Amino acid sequence: MRIVEYLKSLVRANTLDSSKSFALVLSILVGAFIGLCVGFCLIWDVCVNGYLKTDLDALGLFMLCIGGFMAGGGINKAVSERHKTKFNKKEEVKE
Repeated sequence: MRIVEYLKSLVRANTLDSSKSFALVLSILVGAFIGLCVGFCLIWDVCVNGYLKTDLDALGLFMLCIGGFMAGGGINKAVSERHKTKFNKKEEVKE
């Protein structure tokens, strides 16, 4: 239930949770879902054929791209938080 409330607060305007947090959570959920689908397809392939018929090189590259997609959602948040922290430290020094 707490997850649903958190997702609602991400969508709502004028809350402490930002759209960058929403993008991060969404990219992680989509990446995890795609990873589970790929895992299911590999298990299905083994159960039906008795061996892996899938091209693992292309699948590995696909998973690498999904990892880049997930990291891209986090980089935006990390850079903005780092900039905000530096800006707040400069303000404290001036006061």
